[in-house]
Amino acid sequence: MNNNALIIIAKFPEKESVKTRLKGLMPDLKRLELYVSLLEHTVQKLKSIPGADTFIAYAPASAGEYFNRFGTRLIALPEGDLGVRMFHAFREVFHAGYQKAALVGADIPDLSAPVIQKAFELLSDNDVVYGPARDGGYYLVGMGKLIKEVFEDVPWSSDQTLKKSLEQAKKSGCSSAFTETLSDIDTIEDVRRAGLEDMADP
Repeated sequence: MNNNALIIIAKFPEKESVKTRLKGLMPDLKRLELYVSLLEHTVQKLKSIPGADTFIAYAPASAGEYFNRFGTRLIALPEGDLGVRMFHAFREVFHAGYQKAALVGADIPDLSAPVIQKAFELLSDNDVVYGPARDGGYYLVGMGKLIKEVFEDVPWSSDQTLKKSLEQAKKSGCSSAFTETLSDIDTIEDVRRAGLEDMADP
């Protein structure tokens, strides 16, 4: 067991639940293919980072058989909003004895092992680390202890997500640091910018 835990948060690929902001802009099958491609790409890149144990935190809890294929440790997530689920994942790894933890989304094409390693380094001197996304959210959150407040009263999937999270961290007396800003894949513009236009074709 390493001291650091990396958590990749993921959903079972169903057309009702993944890449929903692309509904009507991409065929349903293409949306599913895009999500699965991003998930597989992310896991393969991040499953063997030196000094870290990788987990997939997945929903719904009944989807364990699907996620077993990735060969990582698994955390089944409860019902609830994104904040509830992220808090649960962090609580699980800290209770298991990890000293630092970072959680990332599965839809950031430019996410790499050096970004994750930088986050763990920053946690030596900061309570919380964020990877800012260009849309005002974040693609990464890391912490060296369980801080519930940063997951409370936050508008998820909004251009205010990171701003409000930082306010919550400050209110809790926590210091924050940042990794580089990256783009996630939420809109059709994101798809095109990432060079994934063929995924959007009928």
